[in-house]
Amino acid sequence: MKELFDSLKHVTSGENYVFLDTCFLFDLLDRGKSLTPGYNYAVSSFNVEELLAVSHRLHKDKVQLRKLLKEHSFVVYDIDVHIGDFESEKKYVKGVDKELLKLIPDASDAVLLALAVKTKSIVLTKDKHHLFTVGLKNFVEKTDVKVFKEIKDLY
Repeated sequence: MKELFDSLKHVTSGENYVFLDTCFLFDLLDRGKSLTPGYNYAVSSFNVEELLAVSHRLHKDKVQLRKLLKEHSFVVYDIDVHIGDFESEKKYVKGVDKELLKLIPDASDAVLLALAVKTKSIVLTKDKHHLFTVGLKNFVEKTDVKVFKEIKDLY
């Protein structure tokens, strides 16, 4: 699996991506769904680490994941945050917006949203239902970020 992600284009800047959260990717693969063409799809290096940590769960989906990543020209957005390093998670989130950790206390849940804020991007996640408090909804509405739970919400 590592070779697959290493073979993708890696970036450290840019805007207007559609970031797929780890849980969204699993759901997509589990349900055999595909993505809508024409978007700048990306995964963060943080999410890649999450995927590699649970790659044993992907045994039946590796071929499908490989096809999905190549077919939609995914990029890996490299950030200096690593799973299990709570201090780097907090530092990264605070570096983007100091208020975000007040709204999402678990820094690991806030990392992808912070990246989306930084890059004015969209996030596809299945965690929206338990992350989105009224305060967080108000925060997102003030930014150029959109958070969706389904592919159909993109259009």
